Amino acid sequence: MEKSIKYIAITVMSTFFVGCVPVVQPQLGTTIGGGTTSAPQSTQSSEFGSIPHNYATSIRNYFSTKLKRADKAQYKFSEPKRAYKRKGFAYGGDVDWKGWLVETSVAIPSRTGRLYLTPKPYMVLFKGNQIVEHILGTTHSLVVKVDK
Repeated sequence: MEKSIKYIAITVMSTFFVGCVPVVQPQLGTTIGGGTTSAPQSTQSSEFGSIPHNYATSIRNYFSTKLKRADKAQYKFSEPKRAYKRKGFAYGGDVDWKGWLVETSVAIPSRTGRLYLTPKPYMVLFKGNQIVEHILGTTHSLVVKVDK
């Protein structure tokens, strides 16, 4: 009789406190029991697609249709990084895009052509060699950079 009462009490208490304690999920590269966890390289690269080739030329051509005087602009590029973008929380917050991100700064000449204006930072999102979108700035609440 005492065992059944203890069992019922433990069951009731455990279901009551289930949501109170956060569950810690292991992160990639953390030590678990003396080893490290990591995802296989093949799934990581296939998941994000192939790294964009000639990304500098692609970005220059892309911005030539988006910006005034882009043919005389000065560009700076970072190396491509793996990243993903979530949908808005109103749409469920699922992953909307996975691919490669290139951080770019573009300095456009003034109307007279004598001065270059302050460079504007952009994040250019790639899926393979195709540009999907550009975002003004270096951070966005829905974009997560996998490679730091």
